[in-house]
Amino acid sequence: MNAQLFALLELGLLLLVGKLSEEAFSKLGLTSFVGAILAGIILGPGLTGALYPSPYVSEFISLGIVFILFMAGVEERPSLSNARPVVAGLLAFMLSFVLIYMFSTYALKLGYEDSLVTGIVLGMVSAGPFSRTIGETSDNAKRGRDLLIETLSMEIAAVVFFSFIATKAISISSEFAAATIRLLAVIIIIVAFSKFILHRILRWIEIRFKSWEAPFGVLVGMILIVGFVAESVGFNSAIAAFLLGAFASTHIKENAYLLEKLRAITFGFFEPMFFMGLGLYMTKLTPYLFEVGIAAFALSLAAKAASASAVNPLVKTGTLKNMFAISHEGGVDGAILLTALQLSLIAPATYSLAIIAVTIFAVMAPVGYRGIAPAKERPTVSPVKFVEYRLSGTTTLELSKTLPTVAVNENDPIIKALRLASSLDARVMAVVDSEGRPAGYVNVHDMFRVASYGLEDEPVSSVQVNPIPKIRADEPASRALDEFRLSESQIIAVVDDDGKLVGTILEREVLRYLLSSG
Repeated sequence: MNAQLFALLELGLLLLVGKLSEEAFSKLGLTSFVGAILAGIILGPGLTGALYPSPYVSEFISLGIVFILFMAGVEERPSLSNARPVVAGLLAFMLSFVLIYMFSTYALKLGYEDSLVTGIVLGMVSAGPFSRTIGETSDNAKRGRDLLIETLSMEIAAVVFFSFIATKAISISSEFAAATIRLLAVIIIIVAFSKFILHRILRWIEIRFKSWEAPFGVLVGMILIVGFVAESVGFNSAIAAFLLGAFASTHIKENAYLLEKLRAITFGFFEPMFFMGLGLYMTKLTPYLFEVGIAAFALSLAAKAASASAVNPLVKTGTLKNMFAISHEGGVDGAILLTALQLSLIAPATYSLAIIAVTIFAVMAPVGYRGIAPAKERPTVSPVKFVEYRLSGTTTLELSKTLPTVAVNENDPIIKALRLASSLDARVMAVVDSEGRPAGYVNVHDMFRVASYGLEDEPVSSVQVNPIPKIRADEPASRALDEFRLSESQIIAVVDDDGKLVGTILEREVLRYLLSSG
């Protein structure tokens, strides 16, 4: 088969099988991306050899690394308000790295750079998976926050340290000073551009083109261009993307539309292919390689147990809980590992044993943490069934009369819509066309952003209009619950037989109705 044609099939399989495998593992209560990694190992050279990382596919996987690290920077930037967990994280990473480096050198007999990368990858922690684990427990808020700051500090320390390895700043001892200065200069330029220039460019694009797609396209272009410039001066494009995301995170998080689109392309498209790719790069899985991978896991777990014990006086969460917290892997560490392989910093065998260890950590750490952290209390009676019963005797039109209708004409100026939203204490508003039919809904937050640019007299239609669920006025009010759940919308349009708006239902309106009806 033609290589380019086969690449289309392979990309489709990576996306389809990767996402389905993630969902299957999620249903089992296990870390979702482990399913994609295992699927890659099974279908790749590790076992069956049905797929392989062809050059076309490798380019998409490399792009996946860039976007995953960019989003890690956006969503996992730590707050340094509490110094104790930050110091604990830095000390924990340094101690774990040193111990795993020594284990890799003397016990596993790895080379210098292989030991360095193995020490970084298995000595760090991926804060994203750990934040999801915390969300599944009812652990003490402050204690969980301190642990999250500790893990974020470990992750960022590992990323910065790897940037020295990737640019050969450490291995070239005679040019160490010059390489270090060049590396720091690149980091400072990226940070300054991200923090002081990028958001101004995006804001100018929003005002100039009055389109939410334009800032998204410009930002994606900036991520790729910064990566190109970084590679051109000897820096790594993925690490540059991480720094870009971390220091532009404030502006991106304020723009709900932009953030949602970035999440969609990263976690919906690149992530499943990336984790499948981690498995595809595995060498032939032999009993010996599997044993060495388990040994690497065991030695790394011992190192993290020692680190957790050493820093426990700073975070005071208990050695066992801290050990499980800093043992979360899968995400940034995988991106670093694959980047090191592509840069020929490590041998394929080293990559493979490290992937085995990372996969075991990704399964073990969440299970262990949830085993000793208090689980969230689950209600004995389903609140959804109770509410459905209470709403079964009324119609959507009657329910929509609990609160005033929150709607605005698409041709009305933004300032008028904002005044109406303020008087109704609404965060979203239905938008109707000239014939009174629902055209969608707008977020008040987005209208405030546009108004802040001096465009308050522009029509509401110039703001991002989202699809709105519609329910006929004579349908049972319990249908609203299904629509809220399926669409994840905050507002529902109630329409008559002609499709014209006769009322709106907000999420809080359901609760207000239940309380007012006694």
